[in-house]
Amino acid sequence: MRLLALTVLSLILCGLSGCASYVQKADYMPAQDVPEDASPAPVHFRDLDLILPVGTDIGFQSNNYLSCGWPRLPVGRAVLRDAIDSRFIRETFHDALESQGYDVVGSLNIAFEADDEIERAEYSVVAKVKEVQLEMCQNDLDVILLFFTTRSGINGKIFMSVDWSVYDALHRKVVYKTTTQGYAKHLSPNKEGLALLFTDAFEMATHNLGSDQQFHDLVVNGVPPEGWRKEKWRSDRFESRPSKYDPLEDVTISNPSLSTTPFSKTAEQGRKVAVMPQKFGHGSGFFITKQGHILTNAHVVGQAQRIRLVTADKKEKLIAEVLRVDKMRDVALLKLEERPEDYEITTLPIRTEWPAVGEDVYAIGAPQSHKKLQDTLTKGIVSAHRERMKFLGTRQNFIQSDVAIHPGNSGGPVLDSNGNIIGIAVGIYATTDGNGMGLNYFIPIDEALQKLNIDLSEGAQNKPVSLVP
Repeated sequence: MRLLALTVLSLILCGLSGCASYVQKADYMPAQDVPEDASPAPVHFRDLDLILPVGTDIGFQSNNYLSCGWPRLPVGRAVLRDAIDSRFIRETFHDALESQGYDVVGSLNIAFEADDEIERAEYSVVAKVKEVQLEMCQNDLDVILLFFTTRSGINGKIFMSVDWSVYDALHRKVVYKTTTQGYAKHLSPNKEGLALLFTDAFEMATHNLGSDQQFHDLVVNGVPPEGWRKEKWRSDRFESRPSKYDPLEDVTISNPSLSTTPFSKTAEQGRKVAVMPQKFGHGSGFFITKQGHILTNAHVVGQAQRIRLVTADKKEKLIAEVLRVDKMRDVALLKLEERPEDYEITTLPIRTEWPAVGEDVYAIGAPQSHKKLQDTLTKGIVSAHRERMKFLGTRQNFIQSDVAIHPGNSGGPVLDSNGNIIGIAVGIYATTDGNGMGLNYFIPIDEALQKLNIDLSEGAQNKPVSLVP
């Protein structure tokens, strides 16, 4: 009877004082058409930030058992901290856009090669929640009274406004910003009721992002957003999706005679052969043809179809398409989508004969910090020939050297003492704290070419050497 009296009293007071809803509503916008045969650019959800000022009240909470709405106590932003699970927010984003036909990477369902999957993305999306309106009812006890039954937990309604920033991983720019709204209402209490309310409202806001015309045109059709300066945008970028080139095209290297000049005398020019493939992370690579073909590691490009390149001294920022990948040998072939007329590509002779143990060698790459250490040149010797060595999961042939390399050098070239390319950096043995021990491994260049079906022109003075029958 005491509970019933409290319920009647709350209803009377609510009627006298007015219990108009504090929370505004939002609704689902009509979805945009994404044809089944379309090839939208892959999108990755990066993060959600709560941008609410310190001390901000976001709504009201009541604690009645059978009738919520009075008394209403202010609720601060801190109440949302435990309600947000980043894993499920990411999955909600994934499901909301994928259901509309978008290509969203980074699903929780992918148990392996998650990093490679994320590297596929061409756009990264950040959500900033700057406004929340919340009304919630907290029931602390399970109550059964006559014909009424309540359970402990939270119910209520929530509105949120989400600012979206779309980052172009290839051009390293935020290319679009927009705002959408989300709303959710739950009548039945649940112990995780606040998390359910927040997630459902975020799902609506994400759906409405996919329904945004300019977002759709950007991701699906490659049409730059209104106000974006066209001279900074390649208008033909998506014209030939999913591939601009035939991945089976013939690739032949017009290999010049081997250099006999000490590389120390030509290093300043020769190091321009190297490039830095860059997306959310970075690696190294190098030109092998004047037409813009590039070699790097498969693990550098991951599942990406296109990747940004920074050339030596950061003078050019270009886009390359991934033509071929051999994951077992960990090599990949790229090709520039477009080469500026005033840009001169540097290539070096390729030596397919393995260097002798004790020979001097050089490595070029972008170790550690890509902003400061790109085009780093290091020197060492060939330490050993490793035949059918189990490293990085499979038994392969490697050239071992103490020439210094670090994370970020992956895919970069190793040269002999005269500047001829002999291999590709692939991995290091390191201590538990990540420091190298001078035990570094390189893929023989002849095996990389063979695995990627790249031919040397007739008359080349090198013959492939097979150490293992």
